[in-house]
Amino acid sequence: MNLAAENPSRPARPEPADESQSFQEFARATLNILDDISAEKESMARSQRAILNILDDFNDEKNKVQRGNEALKREMAERKAVEEQIVQLNAELQQHASKTEAANKELEAFSYSVSHDLRAPLRHIDGFVSLLQKNAQTQLDEAGRRHLAVIAAASRKMGALIDDLLSFSRMSCMELRQGPVATETMVREIIGDLKDAAGERAVEWETAPLPEVQADATLLRQVWVNLLANAVKYSRDRQPARIAVGTQPGANGEVVFFVRDNGAGFDMQYAHKLFGVFQRLHSDQEFEGTGIGLANVRRIIARHGGHTWAEGKVGEGATFYFTLEREAGGKS
Repeated sequence: MNLAAENPSRPARPEPADESQSFQEFARATLNILDDISAEKESMARSQRAILNILDDFNDEKNKVQRGNEALKREMAERKAVEEQIVQLNAELQQHASKTEAANKELEAFSYSVSHDLRAPLRHIDGFVSLLQKNAQTQLDEAGRRHLAVIAAASRKMGALIDDLLSFSRMSCMELRQGPVATETMVREIIGDLKDAAGERAVEWETAPLPEVQADATLLRQVWVNLLANAVKYSRDRQPARIAVGTQPGANGEVVFFVRDNGAGFDMQYAHKLFGVFQRLHSDQEFEGTGIGLANVRRIIARHGGHTWAEGKVGEGATFYFTLEREAGGKS
């Protein structure tokens, strides 16, 4: 009897060869799955290592940021301390400046008062000397007349000193009225006046082109008159006297003016005295003067924000320099 034919719903039993092939396919699929799992495991390990590296880098950056923040905090604290120190120093400087300004004003007021008060007794002295010279000339011997002449000369010199001291005192009180100044025109006018005053003296003038500057014209004229008149005075023993006026390049847009002569000159070790009040390097017997002119020059130039200095050599002449701001757009 054929049971398979009798029960068709029961599956047929696979042959042994088919079972072996299915098992191999199952084994291969299992191995592939295991290979895939191993690859995924390795990929996950690599990803884990990468994540750990990223975390390490992040921690390093975090530490760097923390260190940077700490350094920034220290820098800000130091800057704040420096700013507070600057504010304190500025306050102290302002206080010193106020005290200095008050002291200067007091000194100027004192100088003006003293100079003004000296005029009255000086006028009396000068007046009585003139009366004696006029009315008692015949009653005095030669020595007496000489003494009166000395008193009269001393009185005149004292008057000149008082005038110069008053001028010096007023210099700081005068309001600066700055504007464009045609320096070359101004200098040529002053030289023309000095030529007339020099008479027959042999004076050779050399004047270079001079630029326009920003300055108070009235005060700047005093500077040029002082420097040029000094050049004429201190070169009067030279035949011929040579006086040069010119410029040279300066810093920060400034122009450096100079007046050079071949006159008596001076010893450079005493150069610091040249611009002081009543400071003179020559006696009255050599060259007349009060010792105020160059002090006025320095004060005027300083009020314009410039500088003054001098160079010289005994018997070979001197050069006086000062700086001023060049007029914007002015000719050079």
